[in-house]
Amino acid sequence: MFAPERPLVIGHRGAPGYLPEHSLDSYRLAMRQGVDAVETDVVMSKDGILVVRHENELSRTTDVALRPEFADRRTTKRVGRKKVTGWFTEDFTLAELTALGAPTEQHRVITLDQLLLLVEDESARAGRRIGLHVEVKHPGYFAGLGLPMMAALLETLRDHGVENPGSRLWIQSFDADFVRRIALHTTLPLVQLLDCDWSEVDCAEIATYAEAIGPKKSMVQKKGQPATPLVDLAHAHGLGVFVYTLRKGVHQARMYFDAGVDGVFTDYPDRCVQALRELVAESLVEETA
Repeated sequence: MFAPERPLVIGHRGAPGYLPEHSLDSYRLAMRQGVDAVETDVVMSKDGILVVRHENELSRTTDVALRPEFADRRTTKRVGRKKVTGWFTEDFTLAELTALGAPTEQHRVITLDQLLLLVEDESARAGRRIGLHVEVKHPGYFAGLGLPMMAALLETLRDHGVENPGSRLWIQSFDADFVRRIALHTTLPLVQLLDCDWSEVDCAEIATYAEAIGPKKSMVQKKGQPATPLVDLAHAHGLGVFVYTLRKGVHQARMYFDAGVDGVFTDYPDRCVQALRELVAESLVEETA
């Protein structure tokens, strides 16, 4: 069972409350604010490279819509359950993607390889191992395009020597079929991400292929209401619980720490780090009282 001595603070896409999400600067800030780990999302380029983006459509986070040379690549696709119009990573080579700028600031598209190097450098700087949660986005969709994500992901992790337990690297996805399949090919801990009613979660089933669940925060507790039984149910089946996504202050973080979660994904890492420090200090006072 995953049972940390204290809850973990995980920088969600870096520190996007302060800097553009998924940028090297955002991840660097999160790590220097004291997170235990950072979280990233990966999609695929046309030439099969894992790039760091929350979605494969590019117009929200790059200047692609302003680039006349790419006007003819605007199209409409069905990604998952949604029909989306725009420009898509799988229609661009890595060289083309990394040449794109952000709409307001020059924070370039980065690769998973670059992020892993940054985590390694910042871990050395901090004198501690900083972890990484890798969320695989739309793996079935990309596989259907001839861009299988599993092989690319596992190869990249092997290249960086973080393919084994103990590296503080977690693989996660909302796609339960993908999480089940990758469980057969890696010993790394896995997180089944969830977005449903807490009562629909089958912790016994998830425990057969994953080490933790990642529920949205309302599945654990809503403001002004008591906590649901989900954390206790997950722990009873040996599952850790990482809740997403905290975007408010210390009080919100304390609410989820008090609910017994094993970690929180946050857009404001410093706030959750502060809340955790207060919690640890209070625990020390209680122990010496």
